[in-house]
Amino acid sequence: MTQGKFFSSINESVELLNKFKLLKSKGSKGNGVYSEDFLKMSKSNNIVEIHKCAIKNEDYDILLKDESIIQFQKINDDLRYAFIQNPYKFISKEEYVALIYTTEELEDFIGFSIEELINENEYEQFLNEQSLNSISNYFRYDCSAAGYKPLVHSYSHFHIGMNGNVRIPTSKIITPLKFTKFCIKNTYFENWKDQFKIDPNFENEVIKIKKDCLPLPENKWDAIENNDLHLT
Repeated sequence: MTQGKFFSSINESVELLNKFKLLKSKGSKGNGVYSEDFLKMSKSNNIVEIHKCAIKNEDYDILLKDESIIQFQKINDDLRYAFIQNPYKFISKEEYVALIYTTEELEDFIGFSIEELINENEYEQFLNEQSLNSISNYFRYDCSAAGYKPLVHSYSHFHIGMNGNVRIPTSKIITPLKFTKFCIKNTYFENWKDQFKIDPNFENEVIKIKKDCLPLPENKWDAIENNDLHLT
């Protein structure tokens, strides 16, 4: 994947997330630039502290509205993408307003914006007090020659969860956009399902996203690996 294609696919990911109304902001650091704190913390298996560190140091390329993050990194031909869902239960501002006001009170506030109805500091404190989300997702995609051995350690693979030995091989080079689509579908399924009703052309978009993922070269995908369970 060329550098141009890589960055173009990240921009398309931003557009896709915006379409789903999941986007909060883009990161400011650029391609895979992470703080020393995050690099140290990422070696642990503590997803709560890893997420907290990434948020504190803005170690992300995309920040979602629920404080989940997506990272994209390309170093030469090596690729690393990561999705870290907010490990705490997230309550949107709209849901928060419904919790702190009665129906009668909200009727008196018709015409007020969400920002006018809440205190930002109190809302942030409320989010910090939420319990852990036991089903939060962690997805990572790696594409690297390091350790590659057919049927043992695939060149291109997905990690699901924090167990580093869980590697799901794929015979394709995954684009940032394809990874983003995977994260949306498997984390925000109701949004994903509804999009097919909202946009009749969305099915064609999904097909195109898959076609942009090119097959691995023969020296990175041995024919024997077709005998293993893998994504194609």
